[in-house]
Amino acid sequence: MDLLEKPEPTVIRKTNIVSSLLILIGFVLLGLFLGQAIAFVGILPLFNYDFQNIQQALANPMSSPQAKSALLILQAATSIFGFIIAPLLHYRLIDRQLLTPLMPYFGSARLSPAQSTDKEASPLAVRFPTSVAVLGVVFLLMIAFMFANSVIIEWNMNLDFSGISPAFEEWAKTKEGELKELTEYLTQFNSISGLLIGLVVIAVLPAVGEELLFRGLVQPKLHKLVGNHHVAIWLAALLFSAIHLQFYGFFPRLLLGALFGYLFYWSGNLWYAIFAHFVNNGFTLFMLYLYQQEITDIDLEATESVAWPVVLAATVAGAFLLHQFRQMTRLKQLDE
Repeated sequence: MDLLEKPEPTVIRKTNIVSSLLILIGFVLLGLFLGQAIAFVGILPLFNYDFQNIQQALANPMSSPQAKSALLILQAATSIFGFIIAPLLHYRLIDRQLLTPLMPYFGSARLSPAQSTDKEASPLAVRFPTSVAVLGVVFLLMIAFMFANSVIIEWNMNLDFSGISPAFEEWAKTKEGELKELTEYLTQFNSISGLLIGLVVIAVLPAVGEELLFRGLVQPKLHKLVGNHHVAIWLAALLFSAIHLQFYGFFPRLLLGALFGYLFYWSGNLWYAIFAHFVNNGFTLFMLYLYQQEITDIDLEATESVAWPVVLAATVAGAFLLHQFRQMTRLKQLDE
């Protein structure tokens, strides 16, 4: 009788996790809506408060010289409100966790012994110090990953979805073309200042926001829900890739998300995943700028795979660097 009246604690806990995830989705959607609304107010002066011109510019950005600035403002606002402020509010109000453990730091861990041994401690609490040497390994790892992942990029771009659904294939190709055209438009940099703005909007803000949401909040909740960290990492990576709505780049982004997930899980430090995400986006933008200025002939936006010897070398180097990361962060945890 007692069993009928009182559900098992594990059942209650899983129900709470599902509820928390649903509330988190609501927070993010509300944040995206507020971000777009605030950004819309911010771009009004760019078009002399002419709503018709704003609608035309956003529908066809290449037709308006003010559209690029407007789109960057919109992207920045949605990243800040939807992927940074909304998850932080959920973290504080729903998960009832303090925000101070999120701050990056160098040196000895600052959690109390009780916190450091508590299995229910906040997943975002930085339990171990951020190491410059480990950041260097992460940087090299991401460069190696870019070259190794080029094989998956080329394979994914040539996938045939017609056997699954011709309508889906047509939609996916149309969406891919639209997003590719928009990305190329936003990443046309004519000056260093334009590059720096691009780095903030396209590299820094998404790195912080997307890692905070998917690795910092969603992944630990999925881990508690399914009881297996590998499944949680790949499920979070699946969601991370799916929200970009680019199915001809789905699998490379899936692998990227999984890599971020393991960096976070192994180290207990979200800032390594954030830094890796920044390097992936920022290095691509920097190399794209050099390519546009004809300083280099390397086009990292190309969908063709690099030469196989380079892929093999990058794969071996990436595996070695990943092992080094695992060993270095494990030793730091043992030291603490």
